[in-house]
Amino acid sequence: MSKICYLCAMIIRQIKKCLLLIFCTTFSLFVQAQELDSLIFNTIVTDLQTIDSLYAEHNDTAVVDSIILSERPYRIDTLGSYLLPLVDSLICYAESYYGCPYHYGSKGPNSFDCSGFTGFVFSHFGLQLPSSSTYQFREAPFTTECIDSVRQGDLIFFMGRNGRKTVGHVGIVIDVDTANHSCRFIHAATHGGVIATKFPSYAYYNQRFMGFGRYELPEYLLYYKTEKIYLDETIENTSDGE
Repeated sequence: MSKICYLCAMIIRQIKKCLLLIFCTTFSLFVQAQELDSLIFNTIVTDLQTIDSLYAEHNDTAVVDSIILSERPYRIDTLGSYLLPLVDSLICYAESYYGCPYHYGSKGPNSFDCSGFTGFVFSHFGLQLPSSSTYQFREAPFTTECIDSVRQGDLIFFMGRNGRKTVGHVGIVIDVDTANHSCRFIHAATHGGVIATKFPSYAYYNQRFMGFGRYELPEYLLYYKTEKIYLDETIENTSDGE
């Protein structure tokens, strides 16, 4: 019977290790919002390593359980793990900088130029864009001038002020109106800082439009939140009623 219990414990331990591996892989790929407490994450890893060494030393699951309870008087609760559309998160993050001042050559977070702003927002979600608007356009995996092909999260490019027909300004498309063949984009403008502008609308941007560019992002962001619960904590249960 004890051998069966030990075998079950070994199987459970391997399952825990597999789950931890999946968790760590997902964490490294998707968790950009930094919602997972690093101390708790390290605690999980340490606990599993401790359990591994205890099982290697003792063949009795009861002994191991008693040691764990005496040395680790808490448990780790996962309060939530859920998927968020990454583009929505990217747009919300970009919009949190409305009003941030423009400053040529600035990459944030207290001020931006146009390419500094787009690069700053995308880097928060793990994608490093080229440093200039010109190269953000040149190196985009997909480009188009057709507004009917545009999606939220695409970049929109315009000529600069120098009069040459080269890209000199960039913004991020935040919503698309397919019925009216238009969109809105957020950008760091020389007048007004980080603002939203409709396109096509103003002659200044209509005449300078160069195209859209798309950098592929994961469709979803995996969002975690955990906490440590101590076993000696008590919870008062209250009944419904007056």
